[in-house]
Amino acid sequence: MSPYYGMYVVLGLVFKILETVIKVLKLNSVVKALEAQFGNFIIGLNDNRPKEAAPKDSVSKTEIEHLAKMVEFWWDTKGPARMLHTFYQVRVPLVLEGLADTGRIAKADITKQDALKGVRILEAGCGGGVLAEDLARLGAYVVGVDPGKEMIDLAKTHLDTKSSELKNLIEYHDITVEEHVKKFAGTYDAIVCSEVMEHVDEKESILAACCRCLKPGGSLFVTTENQTMLAWFVFIIIPEYILKFIPKGTHFYEKFVSPHVISKIASKYGCKTRSVRGFFYDRLYNSWNFIDNDDCNYGLHAVKE
Repeated sequence: MSPYYGMYVVLGLVFKILETVIKVLKLNSVVKALEAQFGNFIIGLNDNRPKEAAPKDSVSKTEIEHLAKMVEFWWDTKGPARMLHTFYQVRVPLVLEGLADTGRIAKADITKQDALKGVRILEAGCGGGVLAEDLARLGAYVVGVDPGKEMIDLAKTHLDTKSSELKNLIEYHDITVEEHVKKFAGTYDAIVCSEVMEHVDEKESILAACCRCLKPGGSLFVTTENQTMLAWFVFIIIPEYILKFIPKGTHFYEKFVSPHVISKIASKYGCKTRSVRGFFYDRLYNSWNFIDNDDCNYGLHAVKE
């Protein structure tokens, strides 16, 4: 681990103390009252952008339009999205080890180049296709769905021009998971919903659809940011306001969600949580590691009963 990890640990302790003070003094009520009067004066806290009056699913047109602006640098491994391209260091092992734990793949096969051969995976909110390609390279058949047409077009273009050897293992559709499940309930061995929950308002809608898409015994994998002050600082303040390498308004604290909430919703739809593993992103070396702390961001594995 780099020196950045030491700073991360110290920040975590400081913010835990602050969260305790806020809870005891009920300062969150004061903040909400002030924001109701004066607007979002604490940066990155609440999403005050216009919302649909009656959303039918997890889709937010505002979010889709915002994320569409990232198309130009999504596949730039040295640009603003570079952390997305090294995310396989924890996302792929999360899937491999989870499927080995359920017996869907053999533990002895985890290190093989075709470890996911024969496994059918749905990626809910696939964006430009980075994770879909990572999984397909291990032999999985991946169906990527995303309501953002610009992102799906980008994913298809990259597959056709840069990763044509994977064309028989990936298909993309510009639809929501809620639409997809109408035809493909009980179809998939695994579903990955990675870095999506922090961009949707209707979290139960998308999780319910994901759970319905799974076969009995199938695995749900969710990665997202925890709703803590540490996550707010690390994934909003640093990248959007200090370093400014991703657009402001990409993330909001109010949309972050704890693993407890994800587990509770998944359980409601027949998926029981097996494990929650914390992630650490080292900005100095652009690398990811598993850690025994899920205060910032995490990966959750649940299994359909």
